[in-house]
Amino acid sequence: MAIKWIRIDDRLIHGQVATSWLRHINAEQVICISDKAAANPVQVKVLQMAAPDLKVHVFGVDKFISIFNAQPIKRSTFVIVESTLDVLRLLEGGVTLDYVNFGGMRARDNRVQYSPELCFSDEEYSALKELLEKNVKVDYQIAAYDSPTPLLPILEKAKQNI
Repeated sequence: MAIKWIRIDDRLIHGQVATSWLRHINAEQVICISDKAAANPVQVKVLQMAAPDLKVHVFGVDKFISIFNAQPIKRSTFVIVESTLDVLRLLEGGVTLDYVNFGGMRARDNRVQYSPELCFSDEEYSALKELLEKNVKVDYQIAAYDSPTPLLPILEKAKQNI
């Protein structure tokens, strides 16, 4: 499997990903997995322009699962998804993963905000717990130069302060 890194970041490719993470991971291509982004040709173009030196693909979750199951990824790949729900769908669809790097999910109407970048709906929080129960390690790491830290203890501590 040529997936080098799977990251949850609801902004997909943005400044910090483009300038720091892509260099840190040193992948040949980026795959953004987002039903919303894949359905919007303008957003697809913006994501491709955000990493001009790399091949950037944008797929919906189900489309990526079908591609992954039909044909192995040969190029070194950095995968970015929007939420824990999407990662759980990938896992349930047969995508092999045992580690996920959590970069952030920001505030939205249906999310509880534990910190500026730790915001979860009830469904997203349940998906996180299910990933952990399925032995997927999930570490929290904003910047590539930060040390990864297990996400659940940080989230549990933040929940106590709400």
